[in-house]
Amino acid sequence: MHLRKQWVMGLYIFVVLCLLSGCTLIERQNTPDQIFKRAVAGMAGKERLTFTGRTGVRVNQRLPMNKQFEYRGDVKNHDVLVMYWGSTEAIRKQGGYAALKQGKLGQGGTHERFIRKNGKWNAMTAGDSPIAGEGMLDRFNPIQELEELNTLNKTIRMESNAARGTWVLRIEPEPASAKRWLKERLMKEMNALNPQTVILNSKHKQSNQKLQQKLNQVWTHGCEDLGSKLEQSNVQAVYHLTIDRQTGLPLKLSSECRISRQEAAEKMHIEALITRVAFEDYK
Repeated sequence: MHLRKQWVMGLYIFVVLCLLSGCTLIERQNTPDQIFKRAVAGMAGKERLTFTGRTGVRVNQRLPMNKQFEYRGDVKNHDVLVMYWGSTEAIRKQGGYAALKQGKLGQGGTHERFIRKNGKWNAMTAGDSPIAGEGMLDRFNPIQELEELNTLNKTIRMESNAARGTWVLRIEPEPASAKRWLKERLMKEMNALNPQTVILNSKHKQSNQKLQQKLNQVWTHGCEDLGSKLEQSNVQAVYHLTIDRQTGLPLKLSSECRISRQEAAEKMHIEALITRVAFEDYK
């Protein structure tokens, strides 16, 4: 009887070791880069999903953050996205995250519609014509952000503090790639503010010529100033993507994009864009 108990115990230990080694083998077969690519591809293949996000700017590592706003996105038919947004204060007055998730902010007109064509999300007018330039929420579309992040030079590693049933990937674009990517996205936003574009899309095309010239000067100066400051800055971006192990789909995305540059008297100015997004309702 004693020998039988030892045999059973030995068999149990053997099975446990086999299971553990099998799990380890599976982990080794799925590199962080493969897990990330599959997550992005899996998200693109879903008929429907929703996300809720919050973003804000932190200056010189101070709290609280400035310029905070929150947003909600609904994807339908794979390639149609409607994003609702508002300032954190406005959303709280309208019922907080619950109201945002119900799309109530859209009733006030604070929304933007995108359609994905040839792998790119395009902001659309009410008549489904592409908006000249880019939409104002283009940079805060987390699906597009992951798709573009997938094309950058970057390092990806697995974090060890993931909750049970999840992977957490730490994704760091190379500084040069992060800087170039940020500049591209900011210039898209500047193009959306181009006064020529605004007037072409407005009903009042007979605008004051002097006012038009003044707006053009302000816009041109803003573009030049933005480009100059970015050239003198260092950009560092870090993303953390939480993925469901069972489905392979993203659950959460957090990021910090930090821009630092020296100003007068050798003083260092640091701004960081902090973003938190949760993905839900995959179908």
